[in-house]
Amino acid sequence: YLNKNYKLMNITNKTKFFYGIGFISVGIKDILYAVFVFFYFSQILGLDQIYTGSATLIAILFDAVSDPIIGSISDNYKSKKWGRRHPLMLMSAIPLGLSTYLLFTPFDNLSQFELFLWLTIFSILIRFFLTLFIVPGMSLGAELSSDYNERTVITSFRIMFTTLISPFVSLFGLVYIFIPKEGMSTGLLNSEAYPKFALFCALIMVITIIISVLGTKHTIPSLPKLNKKESISSLIKNTLTAFKMKSFRSVVFFTMMVYVAFGIGNSLTTYFLSFYFELNQNEIAIIIFSGGIAGLISLFIAPKMGEKFDKKLSVIISTILFGFFMASPYNFRLLGIFPENGSSSLLGIYLILSTIGFTFLWTSMSLAYSMMADVVDQYESITKQRHEGLFFSTMSFAYKLTVGFGYFFAGILLKLISFPTQTDINDIPTETISKLGIIGGPVLMTIYFVSILFILKYPITKDIFKEIRKKIQGK
Repeated sequence: YLNKNYKLMNITNKTKFFYGIGFISVGIKDILYAVFVFFYFSQILGLDQIYTGSATLIAILFDAVSDPIIGSISDNYKSKKWGRRHPLMLMSAIPLGLSTYLLFTPFDNLSQFELFLWLTIFSILIRFFLTLFIVPGMSLGAELSSDYNERTVITSFRIMFTTLISPFVSLFGLVYIFIPKEGMSTGLLNSEAYPKFALFCALIMVITIIISVLGTKHTIPSLPKLNKKESISSLIKNTLTAFKMKSFRSVVFFTMMVYVAFGIGNSLTTYFLSFYFELNQNEIAIIIFSGGIAGLISLFIAPKMGEKFDKKLSVIISTILFGFFMASPYNFRLLGIFPENGSSSLLGIYLILSTIGFTFLWTSMSLAYSMMADVVDQYESITKQRHEGLFFSTMSFAYKLTVGFGYFFAGILLKLISFPTQTDINDIPTETISKLGIIGGPVLMTIYFVSILFILKYPITKDIFKEIRKKIQGK
């Protein structure tokens, strides 16, 4: 399948920087859906929460087809100048930016169903064009090094850029674009601000992807080269072989469970902070920084933990810690030991707990993606073939599938607690707002802890990995 004479380079920090910078686009997409999309369509435009969640869920059906197709195309693409990964990555930039802008510019006076269609169509397009970047991008990261620990460093750079810049983008928008008009309790209610902010985000997404592609182009001669394309039947067979591997299943299902809870929490971020803790938009912007700060910290923690405890144990420890700290503001409030709303200490304590939680979340995810790169090696040792695109398209789909389910379940949960749309906080019953704490605390923490059951079955240790590499190299 691949020529075995390619050179696996000693990747420099400069290359890691350019590799990671393209994933700023992923972080911006995530923050848009976490803070702005759900709130915009539900609270500003009045779209029913079931419609809002269903739009993302429907987009998943298209991901189920597009992700493996993009993975297959990326694995089988052949270009002497641009390699297998870079053409698709570059191709994604402008359409992704355009789709992001159009999402926030629906026509006036649309009906509920027409508004639902608008959200659905552009969610599908955004996710598809993001797939064009993510799948070959993650595959490229796995190809840059065959070193057990270096792979964690590379994934940490990717996650650091995914999480670090988007809070600055969000802060800029909340301070300079989402300016409240007279009578508005928050600038997030300013409908005119959303298209302007979307354009700002779209430009950053386009520019950073292009910089990443051009900045890593020099690695192409050292990457694996395709010798022979494979048929569709072979790809189906390879997929089935992958799912028979315990290592593959454990990483995928662990990631899925984590992202189910993360998707619910992400889509309800604005609800939690605005209604449950009664923070204003500037305070929300500060809280959002916890994810970015954590991404930078995890750049150093993830590789250190992977070396000290090995990857599997590090993921288990990290998951326990981020599950506890992410849910702690809500659990502590339910227990009556968290500062009351309006307290001068609330923002600082929440920020600290959130930063710790996100630090170990990103650490856990860095290690999980590094583990998947090791699974690709194990697959090669069994089949004599490499399919980074196939494996990371599955991870991409797992991420989007479960975040999509998260948005869908978030809509259902809001419906179950009878949370109204287009309503001022003063008009929402106290008992309804209180129920948000149960979702943010016990519900999400339980799902995070359940995910550990899957990673317990992961079989690859550092010693086993060394044996795998020896087998691949014919030693």
